[in-house]
Amino acid sequence: MIAGYATCLLLCFAVTEASQEVDSMFDLGMCTHFSQQKGVVDLNLQSMKDAGISAIRDEAAWSALERTKGVFSMPERFDSYVKHIDQGDVDVMLILDYANPFYDDGDRPRSPEAIEGFCRYSEYVAKYFGEHVRWYEVWNEWDIPIGLPERHRRKDGEPNRGSPDDYFNLLKEVYPRVKAANPGVTVIGGCPTPGAVRQGWLEKIIQLGALDYCDAISIHTYNYGMQGLQRTPEAWYGWMLEVQAMLRKYNNGVDPDFYVTEMGWPTHAGERGTSPELSASYLGRLYLLARTMPSFQGLWWYDFQDDGWNAEYNEDNFGIVRPDLTPKPAYYVTRDISTLVRHGQYIDRLSTPDEHLWILRFRRDEEDVWAIWSGDDQERQVILRATDPGESLLVQQSGHAPMKRRWGYLDWAGNRRNELEKNQLSIVVGHRPYILRGDLGSASIMDVLLRSRG
Repeated sequence: MIAGYATCLLLCFAVTEASQEVDSMFDLGMCTHFSQQKGVVDLNLQSMKDAGISAIRDEAAWSALERTKGVFSMPERFDSYVKHIDQGDVDVMLILDYANPFYDDGDRPRSPEAIEGFCRYSEYVAKYFGEHVRWYEVWNEWDIPIGLPERHRRKDGEPNRGSPDDYFNLLKEVYPRVKAANPGVTVIGGCPTPGAVRQGWLEKIIQLGALDYCDAISIHTYNYGMQGLQRTPEAWYGWMLEVQAMLRKYNNGVDPDFYVTEMGWPTHAGERGTSPELSASYLGRLYLLARTMPSFQGLWWYDFQDDGWNAEYNEDNFGIVRPDLTPKPAYYVTRDISTLVRHGQYIDRLSTPDEHLWILRFRRDEEDVWAIWSGDDQERQVILRATDPGESLLVQQSGHAPMKRRWGYLDWAGNRRNELEKNQLSIVVGHRPYILRGDLGSASIMDVLLRSRG
């Protein structure tokens, strides 16, 4: 399904050149592992709120709630973290997931008895938590054998892949039961791995009728294992446009609500790792790009806190903070873009003479806000010109302190030594988004020059 980078760029320009004001309703989420007793809830909550994070995604596993067949009880550790997070004004998404040894020998619930057992568990959770949980996601990556006992992880020597038909059969039964138990919640279906999305698994459940049995669709979209520009947020963006076009095709041309509930670039050392500085830049670009798509309701970075200290293990290095809550660069980028992402009004993408230069225009508190970066991670000098400039702009490289910049540019370091141009301003941008705030209503791009790093 994923197109080449050039195709993605053409698609991006086609969709974003026209003005399309996107309403200010977006959730900037982070995945957590409180259900696995990783992290101190109080300390994590404060750190998340300080960064402007609006929601978490965690779980309340079936096997932990039904420890005697047919009898449900909520473990205190689940009850505590869910209610504490919600009362701290951060919304909660819970995954209804994984197998139970009392049904289908601990494999995915496929038999009528197992599906009924999963429905009863889901009803219990939805009733128990009431208004403390905003979303429920039905399973996590059904297409791979995650969360299954070792004996069920392989079948005939191959990974035990979960079929779209079996997932649809489960979703069809669970959805009305959860909505009846708690009508106010949003039930999310899908949640496949990136490979399953590309290989048609998602499209298959949609063809079967999944949109009739959920309130929204979610997917996971990691591309950190790809090469070159295919691993950038801009390639991801082109892919997301294709996924949403596919969803519209099966929904009478209407966009269903859409979430990405896992995405990130881990900072481990070695193959497929990303430096902490570049991962932070990709986070900023990811969330800003997500805000340009009207049906995109929220995005959850995986995850908030590193799972361990092994510098060479990817699963220990997805967080924006270390295991002891020491911030990585991505934490400060999250803090600096969160208000714009959550509450800004997206206007359009500004047309530029360089296809790799991205300028997204927003409005926030009656102020013009531009986000600018290089999609190929190279440095570019961008010269702005305004017919009626204000006195100054507030310029901030995300993750760093803002500074006030007065309008005025003299090319004293170049080949020309003209007079000071009072209606021009120059800024060099690279992989990290810059945020410009102020009166930019009459501003346009005068020139873009590729600059080597210095």
